[in-house]
Amino acid sequence: MGFRLVNDYLILIDGYNLIFQCGLEGKSRTPASLQRGRNRLVGELEVGLPESIKQRTALVFDATRLPSGESRSTTQTESGLTVIYALGYEDADTLIEILIQKNSTPKKLTVVSSDHRLHKAALRRKSTPVDSDQWFDQITGESTKQVANEPSEEKKQQIEQLDEIDWLAEFGLAQGVSDEIENSDEGLRSDEGANYDPFPPGYADDLLDGHD
Repeated sequence: MGFRLVNDYLILIDGYNLIFQCGLEGKSRTPASLQRGRNRLVGELEVGLPESIKQRTALVFDATRLPSGESRSTTQTESGLTVIYALGYEDADTLIEILIQKNSTPKKLTVVSSDHRLHKAALRRKSTPVDSDQWFDQITGESTKQVANEPSEEKKQQIEQLDEIDWLAEFGLAQGVSDEIENSDEGLRSDEGANYDPFPPGYADDLLDGHD
């Protein structure tokens, strides 16, 4: 496996999904641009996340895109963040699903990805799923969305039909919701609203209890 599965992460981030959703790789998708995207992402999170949260945040990347000259080590620490390359797994999503399943405090866990597969995996454990661009906007205080990426009227209507499901997901009331999401449009993403808190649910309570 190559690394120890930590079971108390507060934030799991689908690394390349966030980079691509937010355009951090630039106009091209080359090894050099991906490296720049990874560096920019780590730099933004270094500034945007409190130290105690960074220590329990993991960025998970596909192992097929290991940086040039990178050692075969699957995990490392950058700016206080854990960076994991999913060596030995089919892809990053597969590893993230395992990390969600093994998390010891899933109700405090936030899963950052626009992948519907990971949203469902998070909801099954009553964790909080959030789209990559929405979460990153909240962390950086910027808007990374382009006008061309705005949903169509039809898509907006479909999203409105899922308001109740999204509300339940936001408040951790995921029981019975997963089946509804299974039948919904796979292209939809959850929308927790403008007041979404990008930090893990109850993380302040966790800090008061003396956990780093």
